[in-house]
Amino acid sequence: MKTLLARPMSLQARIALVLGAVITLLWIISAIVTSRVFLHEFSEQFDRELRGTAERIVQIALRDKHREDEESDHSVRRLQGHKDKLEFVVWSADRGIILQSEGATALGFPTAEGFSDIGGYRVYVDHIKRFDMTVAVAQHISERNELAWAAVLGMSLPLVVVIPLSLIAIVLVVRRGFTPVADLRREMARRGPHDLSPIAVNGMVPELAPLVRSTNKLIARLSEAFEAERSFASNAAHELRTPVAGAIAQAQRLRAESTDAGAIARATEIEATLKRLNRYTEKLMQLARAEGSRLRTGTPTDIRAVVRLIVQDFERAGAEGQITLKLPDQPVQSDLDMDALGILLRNLVENAIRHGDAGAAVTIELTADGELVVANDCPPVSAEHLARLTQRFNRGNGAGDGTGLGLAIVHVIADRSRSWLTVRSPRTGSDQGFEVRFRP
Repeated sequence: MKTLLARPMSLQARIALVLGAVITLLWIISAIVTSRVFLHEFSEQFDRELRGTAERIVQIALRDKHREDEESDHSVRRLQGHKDKLEFVVWSADRGIILQSEGATALGFPTAEGFSDIGGYRVYVDHIKRFDMTVAVAQHISERNELAWAAVLGMSLPLVVVIPLSLIAIVLVVRRGFTPVADLRREMARRGPHDLSPIAVNGMVPELAPLVRSTNKLIARLSEAFEAERSFASNAAHELRTPVAGAIAQAQRLRAESTDAGAIARATEIEATLKRLNRYTEKLMQLARAEGSRLRTGTPTDIRAVVRLIVQDFERAGAEGQITLKLPDQPVQSDLDMDALGILLRNLVENAIRHGDAGAAVTIELTADGELVVANDCPPVSAEHLARLTQRFNRGNGAGDGTGLGLAIVHVIADRSRSWLTVRSPRTGSDQGFEVRFRP
């Protein structure tokens, strides 16, 4: 719970939250102001109706003015049994009460002309001097409030639906507005660890364009640094080949011309060391080639020819009869660079021969769907050691004079070409062995 509270809120959530709070607050303020105005207008409208009622009652009283019987009942009774909340009385200074409602006797009407609030009633009094007549009309305030608040409530109820819909709309609009940010995030997440090509700025929203330009500058500096590192490794490895080859030749000549057994042994040791250095040089060149070149050509090619060529090279080098090759009859197409595929397969076969059991065959199989499998027999490799085999300069058990770069080069080629690679031990269908599966 503390972790959730401490987690920074996203910019999208902040904008949606602030906009939602502001819109909700504005709706509430608007509803309050509108309600107050509405209640005021309702009150004035009720007062106008009260005045109009008084005028109509006066007209009725004038028609009955000819009645002179003082003992007659001047009360106006309801035709139905219900009781409304409007009472009135018309009186004259000379003749007393001329006309009144049934419940008016219980009210103490004021004599002051105009509107006033008395005993929970809104009262309107008007003096008609021409006819020596006064009319008073009273309406219960609770009835006025009930009608007014019913109207306000009816007006406010839609807000219960409008406000949640507004919040949902804000969330959707903000999310839609952040689409360019999500697109940029997906674009950067889609790239592999070695893809240092610049991000396209064309069509980018103005708010993100400066960020993308700054990111491109950083990518360019990183690319230059990596390129300098690769160039140094490649150039150093290339320049070492000639002097190392010369040193090997001198060691071989020294061994051939010397008659001293000690000198011959030292020359042999020097030759072995220089050959190991030469292998390191070759692997470093392959690694620089894998890291610095374009590994996808865009043109599919049948990779069976490359597999056959690599196997033939190993057989000519002394591995004849040690490699079992299985190829499909149909062409297997891939746009992986053929040189990169050759480097990858050569390292896999070298690794299988070096680490395999003596005399055991190395199996190379290319399936019809393009999966390349290289397997050999050996004691099973522990899961902990297996996870480190693709790291640079990590040598397996019994590596002898291995460089520790073979599987690392394979991993770099698979990673940069976005190919599928898996390393397992024991091999499929056995309780021992080592197997590498690669799908370009």
